[in-house]
Amino acid sequence: MKILLVLFFVLISIKASEDTFELESFSIMFENDATVKTDFSYTHGGRLSLLYFRGDTKDSLFNIPFTAYEQTSNYISLAYSNQMYTPSNIEKIYLVKNDRPYAGYSFIELGLHQASKNTLDSLTLELGMIGQATDMDALQRVIHNFIGTKKVCGWKYQLKDEYIFQLNYLHKDRFNYKNFYGYENDLISYYGVNLGNKSIKASGGALYRIGYNIINDFGVNSMNEANYASVPSKPKSSRNTKSDTSFFLNLSAGINLIARDIFLDGNTFKDSHSTNKKFFTAYIMAGLTYRYKQYKIDFFHNYYTEDYEQRDLYREYRGYSSLNFTYNF
Repeated sequence: MKILLVLFFVLISIKASEDTFELESFSIMFENDATVKTDFSYTHGGRLSLLYFRGDTKDSLFNIPFTAYEQTSNYISLAYSNQMYTPSNIEKIYLVKNDRPYAGYSFIELGLHQASKNTLDSLTLELGMIGQATDMDALQRVIHNFIGTKKVCGWKYQLKDEYIFQLNYLHKDRFNYKNFYGYENDLISYYGVNLGNKSIKASGGALYRIGYNIINDFGVNSMNEANYASVPSKPKSSRNTKSDTSFFLNLSAGINLIARDIFLDGNTFKDSHSTNKKFFTAYIMAGLTYRYKQYKIDFFHNYYTEDYEQRDLYREYRGYSSLNFTYNF
């Protein structure tokens, strides 16, 4: 994990292309299931991210015309993230074979994003590590001591160390509608593909937003769904609004078709604990966004369907909350 942190800050210190790119925004995201009182499965996530823009152009980042008559904005994102996954009962000191394995994941992410008025294409590369080297067991002990919850006993059975190479593609379309009883509203649909030794899956869904002075961007999603958050259609979109304040409701739903998930299928080339994974999952999300000038905060709850066969460990629901702070330069 230390190597990943060093590499992340090295990437930050390198100018993207001889002063061509300028800093657009800085974000901090926290995700945890303490607010929905489940404390199992995907239980924690954190991300630090920077977004740079290259101005307006009619050429793509790959020197291929994007849309013949439509101006586009190109962005580069850099992020450091970590996530942790735990079984249903974290107090057991022995291996529970019909439950999911403990797993920690730390990674850096480099993304290329191309946005027009109503479309976004994103290509991101994840380089990371799964296993004991991530020190996620120590982080969870610190979190649980801080919030005064259960002691975690089974991290000795976590997935083995494995380097991760992951490539993700995402496409979004935004549809603006007439005001609804005086409130602005839009719909953002998406589809994407993830390929790598972390996961192989296809996904799709939509985000509906309604409220006052909606930001001209492509919405916020969790770390697990719809990739990088808050890519604007044009640089400085958060400042080019009719007032300094924005407030709106976010409602989202989506599906995933999963061929492989290392957190459920186990290590790629090593003998490790695994589960009977579900090949189809779905999720819903509801939350609020508030912006004042260049400051923005997003808070939302995520609920998702059973992602593996739990047998006698069935829970009625699973979920987590996401909190995202963004400063727009």
